[in-house]
Amino acid sequence: MSKLHKKLLHTLTCLTLLFSAQAICEECHVAFSQPNVSFGKFRQDDIVASQKNWQRMPAKDVMVNVYCPKPVVMALFVQAASGPGGAVLFGDESRLVISAYNMVIDGHSHNLSKTTDQANLAYADNPAAKILLKNNEGVIARENMNYVRGKNMSFTIKLIPVINNSQLRHTSDITELESHLSWVLLTKE
Repeated sequence: MSKLHKKLLHTLTCLTLLFSAQAICEECHVAFSQPNVSFGKFRQDDIVASQKNWQRMPAKDVMVNVYCPKPVVMALFVQAASGPGGAVLFGDESRLVISAYNMVIDGHSHNLSKTTDQANLAYADNPAAKILLKNNEGVIARENMNYVRGKNMSFTIKLIPVINNSQLRHTSDITELESHLSWVLLTKE
C-alpha cells in the first residue's frame, strides 16, 4: 500500500505578481528559479492577444525543482483564490493562467498529467507535453499509463496574466493586482 505524505512547501505571493518561495519540509525540498517575479506596470501597449473582454499580457517562466531523498511519485498542487471554473484570480476581476511543461524526472523527459485526487494521485487527463493548472489541481509525471517515480523532479511553469477589460481600461490611478498561490507537494511510494 502506498503512503501519502502531505507537505506544505511554500507560499507564493504575487504583488503584480511577486513570487516568493520558502521550503518548510523535512524530507523533500522545493525550489523556484526566481525568488521574486514581478510583471511591473501593465499598459495597453503590452497586450499580447485579445479575446472578447480579456487581454493577455506578457508571460513569465519559472523553473520548479523538487528533491526527495528516495524515489517516489510526486504531485505538486496549486491552491489559490479562484473564480468560476477554478480559474486563479489575479486581482478582483482578472485571471492568472498557469501552464506547466518540460517535465524531467531524474534526468529523463516525461509527459505531464493533471490530478485533482489528493488521496491516491489518480490522473485526471491524458499525458501531454503541456498542461494548464487551475485551483486545487496538481501536476504529475506520467509515461504512457504509468506513474513515474524518482528523486528529482523539475518542470517549468508559465504565469500568464489575463486582464479583464474593465480592470485595464477603467482604472484611473495605479491599481495593484495580486494572487496568493500556495503549493503543496504530495508523494506516493
